[in-house]
Order: sequence, then C-alpha cells, then structure tokens
Amino acid sequence: MTETDTTNDAPLASGAVTDVLSALIEYLDDLSERIDSRLGPTAGVAVTMDLDGAPFTVGASTELARAVDELQYRIGVGPCLFALTEGVGLYVPDLAGDDRWGEYGPQAAQLGAASCVSVPVLLHGRPSAVLKVYHPEVDGISAEDRSTAAAAAPEIAGGLGLARLLTRQAQNLDDRTSAMDNRRVIDLALGVLMNQRGGGPDAAFTTLRRMSQESNRKLRDVAVEILESVAAGEPVGGAAPFHERDSPALL
Repeated sequence: MTETDTTNDAPLASGAVTDVLSALIEYLDDLSERIDSRLGPTAGVAVTMDLDGAPFTVGASTELARAVDELQYRIGVGPCLFALTEGVGLYVPDLAGDDRWGEYGPQAAQLGAASCVSVPVLLHGRPSAVLKVYHPEVDGISAEDRSTAAAAAPEIAGGLGLARLLTRQAQNLDDRTSAMDNRRVIDLALGVLMNQRGGGPDAAFTTLRRMSQESNRKLRDVAVEILESVAAGEPVGGAAPFHERDSPALL
C-alpha cells in the first residue's frame, strides 16, 4: 500500500470547510464509480472517513454500498471500521458466515453484500479513510480485483491530501478576515471615544479596556455596543460623556 505524506494532520471536518467537504464528496463519488468500473461485477464501491469522531461515507458508486456502510455504522462494528481504526486491510469472503462482528455480516448479506474487501487509506502513516468493495456473491472478489482496489488507495489519499491543504487555506483566510474585521470595529469604537470624551488613542483604548474588564466581555463586543449606541443616538456607556460643573453656591 502506498503512503501519502502531509505536512499537517488537522481534522478535515469543521464549519470553515463546508465547501471543501462538499467538493471532496463529489470527487470521491466520481472516483468510487471509476474504481468500480475497473473491477469485475460488484455490488458497489464506497469510501469511509472519520469526521469529527464518527464514520461517514464520503463517496459511493451505488446506493447498496452506502446502505451496507450505514448498517455497519449503526451496529458499530465491522471490517470497514476495523480497517479504519487499525489500518489493517481485510477480505471477508462470506459475510453471512462470519461471526466476528455479530449481526453485521448476516444483515449485510441480506442487503446484497455477500463478500467484501476493506482497504485502509493512509495519510501521514495513519489510516484516514477506507476503500470498500462489496460483491453480491460469496467469495466473489478475485485476487486481481483485490489488488486493483489496493492500487486505487493512493488516488483517494491524493484527494484527501488536497482537501486538507484547501482546508488549512480556508481556515487561515477565515482567521485573517475575522482579525481584520475585529480590528476595524475596535478602531471605529476608539474614534467614537476620542470624539466624545477627548484624549488620544491611548486614552481611548484604556477606556475601552476598562469597559471590557468591568463588563467581563471581549473588546470587540464592547466596541460593537459603542457603535450601536452611536447609531441609536444614545450616550456611550449609558451615561452622558460630559458632565456640567456644579453651579457655584449663592452667597
């Protein structure tokens, strides 16, 4: 099995990479179909990944393959999950007669998968995905087809490596955009404080920091409140920025 190295092993799935994940699923759906076409007759080809601690089918050539995957996830054990955890490939020639995974084997056979092979896909030396081939007949996957499946693993690894690279770039862009937005909001709030209370940038920042500490909120949240107060025509901090001197006592 060929191993593809990556410079970072960060998780793929997060809120910042929805578009990347969608593109990856589309790519692996297409790749599963192309791998399936290289094999003899099958019940389907599928690819499983661990996303946020849970197995997920990120590509499948048939709905039957996807259904057999989902069955394994529900039961919680099976050759695919073993390969994903241990990084060890497995060929199961007779799922119905194999009792290593409880009810999974017989139920998979009832769905139409009588035999299967699970090939780990390695990234940075660790299993990051599993390529599965399902067949409707007992011992239906030939040695040649098993070799073909093993040879396809690097193609999947390449797609995963690219997805991880795009994920890091998307996250870095989101971080930079967020930092710029925060800086802009804070700068505007500092301008309001300087205009209403006098003093320079240092004095305004000291005031903003004090307001943040006293309310136990982030600087940006306080800055947003200041800008909202100005937009609503209200005094900053809920009190007028200037106070008239007391009138002198009458003699």
